Amino acid sequence: MKKTLISALLITAAMGASAQLVEINSMQKVSLPEGLYINVPTISPDGSFVLASDLAGDGLTQIPLDGSAVRVVTSNASGYDVRISDDSRNVVFRQSTTGADHLRYTALKAVDLATGVETELVKPTRHLNSGVSIKSGAVTAVENGRARARAINGGTATLEPTVSISYGHLVYTDAQGNATTLDPQGRGSYLWPQLSPDGTKVVYYLSGYGCYVCNTDGSNPAPLGLLRAAKWLGNDMLVGMNDVDNGEYTTSSAIIATDLNGTRQQLTTDETIAMFPSVSADGRRIAFSTPEGELYIINLK
Repeated sequence: MKKTLISALLITAAMGASAQLVEINSMQKVSLPEGLYINVPTISPDGSFVLASDLAGDGLTQIPLDGSAVRVVTSNASGYDVRISDDSRNVVFRQSTTGADHLRYTALKAVDLATGVETELVKPTRHLNSGVSIKSGAVTAVENGRARARAINGGTATLEPTVSISYGHLVYTDAQGNATTLDPQGRGSYLWPQLSPDGTKVVYYLSGYGCYVCNTDGSNPAPLGLLRAAKWLGNDMLVGMNDVDNGEYTTSSAIIATDLNGTRQQLTTDETIAMFPSVSADGRRIAFSTPEGELYIINLK
């Protein structure tokens, strides 16, 4: 696989006045097979591969970062809300279908990347929250206010704390299955919830207002400004996108790192419209896409 490396010195120079929260080693454009244009990447916990849907949002393709051949994991899946198990073996995704009543239904499924076996975790439903957790061989999803745990790859079906969205509400579900509607700013349209690795904080985006971090009981919401689709980089930093559009398409977007005090660092240059970051569990790699369907990897020191 051909790779284009951009010097970390050039990136650092382009960032100029930004705070230095992380050190960038390089930025790598991944060469994709002809005809493959990706959208919304999810990098594996070990940083060895990326899963992404195509620009139409259909299917998931596994893209190894060592130059190995890409492969289609499933032909009907959304790139949004994809989760990969701690051992980078199992993938959990949402699959949408249209019922006989012409309404949209969503199922939750898992694929074992080693065997290709696909398992249905939650049957097609109208009430599956967006946002699931996957840990230690168990997947926790929230359907119609009820938490459900499903075992994968020989694990134990143990409930894990989960943050999710139900009809625009921000919901926290604890390890006993108790679901609490948080909505720290009151009623609104909440998006992109993520629980911190240590399970103590929640990051979310409130449409019309911006990105916030709060405690798991909804207290102490702290504003972080315009930062969409934020992902945790450890427990004390976040990475998201600062995108601008003209009402029809995105005109600019940068990948931004921020600490919990709101100190920000721009990680990409203005020449690249960088969107939808995803962070490896070890904090060494960040994947992002562009509107043209390109895939990039930021390698951190």
